[in-house]
Amino acid sequence: MIEFITILTILTAGNQYQTEPCAYKFSGDYHLKSNDTLREDVSVSGGNAMIDGVIDGDLAVMGGSVKINGVIDGDVVVFGGEIENYGKITGDAAVAGGSVKNKGRIEGDIAVAGGSVNLDSGSVVLGDIAIVGGSVDRSDFATVEGKITTLDIGKLDRVMPGITRLFRLRQHTFPFRTGLYIITSFAFIIVIYILNLLFLLVFPKAINSIENKIKKNIWICIAIGIGIEILFVPLILLFVISIIGIPIIPAFIFALCIGIIFGISGFSVVLGERICSGLNWGLNKRIGIFTIGWLCIMLVLFIGTLLKNAGFLGTLIWILGIVIVYVAITIGIGGVLYALVKRE
Repeated sequence: MIEFITILTILTAGNQYQTEPCAYKFSGDYHLKSNDTLREDVSVSGGNAMIDGVIDGDLAVMGGSVKINGVIDGDVVVFGGEIENYGKITGDAAVAGGSVKNKGRIEGDIAVAGGSVNLDSGSVVLGDIAIVGGSVDRSDFATVEGKITTLDIGKLDRVMPGITRLFRLRQHTFPFRTGLYIITSFAFIIVIYILNLLFLLVFPKAINSIENKIKKNIWICIAIGIGIEILFVPLILLFVISIIGIPIIPAFIFALCIGIIFGISGFSVVLGERICSGLNWGLNKRIGIFTIGWLCIMLVLFIGTLLKNAGFLGTLIWILGIVIVYVAITIGIGGVLYALVKRE
């Protein structure tokens, strides 16, 4: 069952909806020795983690990688690094902007955004595998009891080949700049809609996880989303200062973009359900509900984009549209990360 994915990938939420931070927080490299056991969630930032002992809780690593020789009795989440598992993970494994190398046992799902999954001959995965912008290298002797789902973002160019060429045109090659502006704006909206719809169809359970988090505590999602936006620049600077983190920056940004797409998709469904309920529309089709919510998020921005050069009112509508999209992104990306660190 795919319950989560990371750049942005998704994990499910927990039955307990606590907002407390992890009990153990470490900065820099961290090593849990083989005879040690931690019975709380663990967070490691700005360094790598090596787990030879037992963590009875979730493990989150920001800006580093983790090597597991022991046991994680919970989920493992990594931003901008990789998971190398030789031991046992009883929950899910998610990576945003990195890879998963499994030579041990993962009892939950694997979710990767902007990276790959390598399954050794001794690898055992009891759940599903979901990958966005990457691939699976699987040994013939590896065991995967769930299904494998991949989404190659590059294939969108073949789905809509004319769109990318249209954006490369310069204004002086088109005699009617206003017409080009309208066409490119409309084409861009179509591309965004198709991306969100693809994620909804390919990863329905992941989107459900985000929906549930937003429905149950939207204020936590808003707070987390604002926190991500505040920390974005410091994290990029941290990668630059660490030198070895420089190659991670493109993958991190890509993963964040993937997370935004997931977030907008999930929030669109929630908003669509609220609108249909408020207007007493008996719409049961998930795609229709998603489309209604998505249009409510994007329509004002699209209208404002068309009218931006028409005067003050057009500019005001355009700014309002940006604010609406910004709020949706903040809630959506907050829902993604909240689902990523809390499971049911």
